Amino acid sequence: MTSPLRERNFRLLFSARTISFFGTNLAPIAVAFGILGINGSPTAVGLAFAAWTLAQVSTLLVGGVVADRLPRRVVMIASDGANCAIRAAMGALLVSGHAQVWELIALQALGGAATAFYSPASTGLVPETVPAGSLQQANGLMSIARYAAFPFGAAAGGVIVATVGPGYALWLDAGTYVTSALLLVLMRLPKRARTVAAPNFVQELREGWHAFTEHTWVWLLTGWISFYFLITYAPFFVLGPYIAKQSMGGASAWATVVTGEAVGALLGGIVGVRVRPRRAMLVIGALFMVTAFQSVLLALRAPLPSIAAAAVLAGFAFSYGTVVWDTSLQRQIAPEKLSRVSAYNWMGAMAFLPAGYALAGPVAQAIGLSAYLWIGAVWVVLSTVVVLCVRDVREFRDDGPLGAPTAVTASPA
Repeated sequence: MTSPLRERNFRLLFSARTISFFGTNLAPIAVAFGILGINGSPTAVGLAFAAWTLAQVSTLLVGGVVADRLPRRVVMIASDGANCAIRAAMGALLVSGHAQVWELIALQALGGAATAFYSPASTGLVPETVPAGSLQQANGLMSIARYAAFPFGAAAGGVIVATVGPGYALWLDAGTYVTSALLLVLMRLPKRARTVAAPNFVQELREGWHAFTEHTWVWLLTGWISFYFLITYAPFFVLGPYIAKQSMGGASAWATVVTGEAVGALLGGIVGVRVRPRRAMLVIGALFMVTAFQSVLLALRAPLPSIAAAAVLAGFAFSYGTVVWDTSLQRQIAPEKLSRVSAYNWMGAMAFLPAGYALAGPVAQAIGLSAYLWIGAVWVVLSTVVVLCVRDVREFRDDGPLGAPTAVTASPA
């Protein structure tokens, strides 16, 4: 099997994503503590995260259609350029001392909309850069790129925020978007063949929806993960910085937790390069139950090292699960529809995440931070058991040659 890194186009894509991910992991810490520095409200932090995600979700279908119509590399370059300008503006507001919460929330929304064009294009671009037999290796390496940058980005973000301020961290993030775009410019891809285009935008969306709903495991797990983000994921990442500021030592402590998740995710990417489970969806579901530990330990105000260790397990589950999921999706969906199906997947998965971010603060104030975190932990375990009882999820198998297209017929649950 040929290593994907032997392919020039993949090397450039891999490098661009690594650098971009380094900067991306500065942003959540910078935005959270930038807003906390203005008014100290966890609700405002949640609204900022919600604005990014809501804008991204609202624009994803447009991004999917555009990525299936236009060269995906060009779409990604345009997205990088827009995000560079947005992060530079946010940094300038914070460094100047004139930032208002509403301005940062508005810029977060613009960044989310720009990213909505990047994600579907990126999913569709990977198969264009490697031979079919190297597809899972490529996805594993992309996961490594993402999460190798994670601990360095999170650690750098914590240090920069704690020493010179969040605005400078956002300026560094803007610089990484420029570098990523320049690397993508250097790629040279053959013209992508397409089937006859649908007569209009709505028809293209319908074609994408049909491909998305064709297999039960695709739409069911997309719906399940959307509730996971609402009930478990959002409360952890909104309440975590607040708890860290109040009782764990501030930005540096939270950066330790985020770094732990990154280390686990890096391990997940490394394992993803080599290990391909036959019962792919069963493995994904089982791994996600492990993410309950970090919520439980945060609720208990456990020692920082134990929370960071639980974050390692959660990071592994996310990363390895993503490699397996992306490879399965890329193998089952026709290439000319892949970005649209990816857009439906992203949109469905994140549909409730804005509400999760926005409600985390008010709900925690009403029922208590610990109670909310416990609810998220219990829910992910129970819901996973239910989802794994569905036959199309439990019995999904990937028995073909690695990276080769296979045909899977969906059966009733």
